Amino acid sequence: MRVVIIGAGTGIGKTHLGVALLRALVAEGTPAVGLKPIESGIGLGRSDGELLAEASMFHVKPSQPYAFARPVSPHLAARETGVTIQLATCQAWVDAHQAPWTVVESAGALLSPLGGGLTNLDLARALAPGALLLVALDRLGVLHELSACLLALRVLGPELPPPLVVLQAPELSDASTGSNGFELVELGIVGETLAVPRGEAGGDAVQNAARQILARLRQRKASIAG
Repeated sequence: MRVVIIGAGTGIGKTHLGVALLRALVAEGTPAVGLKPIESGIGLGRSDGELLAEASMFHVKPSQPYAFARPVSPHLAARETGVTIQLATCQAWVDAHQAPWTVVESAGALLSPLGGGLTNLDLARALAPGALLLVALDRLGVLHELSACLLALRVLGPELPPPLVVLQAPELSDASTGSNGFELVELGIVGETLAVPRGEAGGDAVQNAARQILARLRQRKASIAG
């Protein structure tokens, strides 16, 4: 199962979710690998790619296709270093990891640019995932953010699997936190949402949420296979 994690915005906890899912898979004895083919800000502490690799049971092949030092949008970092991000390169690197479960994290949000006319949505399409997780923060504005992302997916990526929306608890709650999941379903924006609390990725509460997400992904896979 190849799972692509993409965001409705930046800095919303995609890596936190990816690490939590990997730890849950490894804990149950399922070989899994976590990958981030494009990343900027390398060298400022442990990278997202390193955190995903550390949580993996399956070996991560060296090295990330596109790893940039400058903590800016990957398209800017690539331009500054004279590099053009190629989807085929990312796809080949991800394909080289033949684990039963592969968790791939994008760099930035759904429509964040990777180059001229190229976004993370195009990366998701190139990777042809079996499941897509769309992550957003449970805060004011998330109804619009997810509505815009879902519209973009319907128009630009109809071949992708319907995303499973995951709401991450924000660092600072607001008046909408805790009710957005209900509103997303009540308004017909999505059919369901799942939630991940704050805390260590290996903590009991987060791991419980990760197991629920994995169970839902497996249910979806079984329904498609059936």
